Order: sequence, then C-alpha cells, then structure tokens
Amino acid sequence: MFNGVSFDYDGAHVLVTGGTNGIGFAIATAYRDSGANVTITGRRESASDYDHDLSDMIYCQLEVSDHDQIIHSLGNIEKLDILINNAGGHQHIHDNEWNPAAFDAALTVNLSSIFHVTDAVLDKLKASQFPGGASVIGISSSSAFFGFEPAPGYAAAKAALINLIKSYAVTWEDFGIRANGVAPGFIPTNLTKEYVDSFTASYPDARKGRVEEVSAAVLFLTSPAASWITGHTLRVDGGFTVRNQRNPN
Repeated sequence: MFNGVSFDYDGAHVLVTGGTNGIGFAIATAYRDSGANVTITGRRESASDYDHDLSDMIYCQLEVSDHDQIIHSLGNIEKLDILINNAGGHQHIHDNEWNPAAFDAALTVNLSSIFHVTDAVLDKLKASQFPGGASVIGISSSSAFFGFEPAPGYAAAKAALINLIKSYAVTWEDFGIRANGVAPGFIPTNLTKEYVDSFTASYPDARKGRVEEVSAAVLFLTSPAASWITGHTLRVDGGFTVRNQRNPN
C-alpha cells in the first residue's frame, strides 16, 4: 500500500466506536500510530476478550443501542477532539431485516445510536482546541446509494446518516466542529464477507478494497488539511457506486 502520506495527531484525543475489529480497528490503530490518545468501544467485557492486541488503547465496554449505557460509559471522557461513529452492523446476520422488529433494531444500531453517542460527548467536542476544528465522522456505506435487498434497515439507516451529517455540519459551524462521513465499498470484514466476492466482481479495478484505504480517508477528513470540508460524505469504494447505480446487483 502507498504510504507516502502521514498525519501528526500527537496529543489528540480520539474516540472510535466499534474499534475492536474490521474498519473500526484499522481507524483506531491509524490514529494510534499517528500519535493520538485513542479510546475504543466494544461489546465484550474487556479488551483481552478480542483477538487483536488492544493494550495500547483505552477500552470502554459499550452497547451502542443502549441509551443509558451510552451516558454511563462515555460520561467519564474528559477530553475529545475527534469522534468516529463506526459501530453498527446488519441485523440480518441474526434476523431478517424485513421483519419489523429487526428493521427497527437496524435503525437503532446504525442511526439512532450515532445521535445519542454524539450528543453524549458534544460538550467535550465544543471545548476542543484541535487545529482545524474538532470533527465528527460517520461511517456510512455504499449500500446507502442503492436498494439493498438483504438489509433494508441497514441501508436506510446509512442513507439517513448522510443527511444527519449535513445537519450536524450546518448546526455546529459556530462551535468550530466539522462533520463528515465516509462510505466504504464492500471491503472484506466480518460484516461483509458473505457479499464481497459477488459485489466486487463489478469493481473497475477488479480488486477488493482494504481497511487501510478507509482509515486513510478518515484521517484526512479530520486533519487540518481538511479544515474547509464539512457536511460531505466521501465514497471510498473503487468507483463501485458510480458504475452500479442503475443495476448494483
């Protein structure tokens, strides 16, 4: 991977929800390697319950669909410059999202939780003195841009997140807080492994994306280099949505 660009986040305080695996872990480690103080959240009791070595990051157990737990778990954060709302997932792994209860659960995990997590730490972001402004990033999905039969709740939530990011951007500009999003394509993770092969056949460069390519986009958007970018969702999908808007399947 090309790694001729580096970022200096020395002293920055970063929170990555769902930072224990996949794209979230790649983002968290990229900030850590750039000098940031990184807090990650996960569902398990402790950091040692995961396969990755998380010992150099602060671990916080959090079920993002539990509003009360959000307030309790994130209330101890003293400083925050960057919030990465990454936690989420398809409910169809456990249930059919065409089932009303599973559909509602998908909206809770992938949309409502982002509102509540962000609200819980907003005062800390307002107090940030980070160069270029504090940042909130929402991890959307390529499925936000077309019909997605396997997971209608997930796709609808990811599409709504793009609009929520715009609302954040215009609401918080006076506080110096920027809000942007990243919409990854079908990158191999635990969440997407059952779809990646079929979907990536349509990619222009005939290869799968990498989690590091998503983390690079995130670090750019929260850096001073992107200080005049807000309310935007960047597609990191190898051109997939450009080629497949009419017939994504």
